[in-house]
Amino acid sequence: MSVITSTWVERDGLLRSPLLERHRVLAGFTTRAQGSMAGSVFPVDEQARNREKFAHGLGFEAVARVRQVHGNGVVRLDSAIEPWPEGDALWTDRAGVLLGIAAADCVPILVVDPVSGRIGAAHAGWQGTRLRVAQALVRALVGAGSRASSIVASIGPSIGPCCYTIDGARADLVRASGQSAYLREVSTGATAFDLWSANVAQLRDLGVESIEVSRICTLSGGHDLWSYRGRDADGRYGTQLGFIGRQG
Repeated sequence: MSVITSTWVERDGLLRSPLLERHRVLAGFTTRAQGSMAGSVFPVDEQARNREKFAHGLGFEAVARVRQVHGNGVVRLDSAIEPWPEGDALWTDRAGVLLGIAAADCVPILVVDPVSGRIGAAHAGWQGTRLRVAQALVRALVGAGSRASSIVASIGPSIGPCCYTIDGARADLVRASGQSAYLREVSTGATAFDLWSANVAQLRDLGVESIEVSRICTLSGGHDLWSYRGRDADGRYGTQLGFIGRQG
C-alpha cells in the first residue's frame, strides 16, 4: 500500500495527475485559464460555454456532471445528461465520457480501475468528507465488479490543512463521524480540518492501495486557481473542474 505525494504537471493551462495518466486516462484539474466552470458568481451561460470549450479541447463532446449537494450520493453516468442528476460522486465504464466535479476549495477525488476501465470522481468538502463520499464511490465501483485493491486514486488540488478551518459546530459533527484524528485546534480558536489525510484514510480503510496526493492548496498553493475562501475584493470567485475521462 502506498501514498504518493506527486507533483502535478501543468500542461496547456491544466494541472494533470501523473499517477492516473499512467493508466491511459486524462485526469486533472482546470485553472483560471479555462475560466469558471460551475456554481460561482459568473453567468451560467458563460460557464456552460467554458465547459464545452474545455471538453472539446480534450477531445470529448461534453462534461458529464451531477448537481452537487454536499452529500454522499453516487450516480452512474454513461453520457452527459440534462438536467444533472443529484449526487456528489459519479462513475462510468464507458470510453468517451469525461466526468467533471466542480470545486473551488473542496477536494476532487479522481479514481480509475485499470483492470476494468471504470473511472470515477467525487466531491468532498467538510460535509462530503464527514459523510465519507470517497468510500461511497469506491463501494459503487466494487459493487460493479472492481476490486478495491485494483483502484488507483488521486486527491486533487483543494484547500489544505495549512488554510482550512471550521467552526465548533462543524468540528463536533466531524468528531461524531469518527474522524477526530484529522482535526487540530489553532490559535484563533477555530479548528483546522485536514481534508487530504481524512480522505486518504477513507480510501485506505476500504483497501485502495495506490493513492496520490497533489498537496496543492487552492488558497495558498501558488498556482493560478480559484478559491472560495480567497475571493477578490469584490467577493468574486470562480470554480474549477476536477476531471477524468478515457478517450474512445
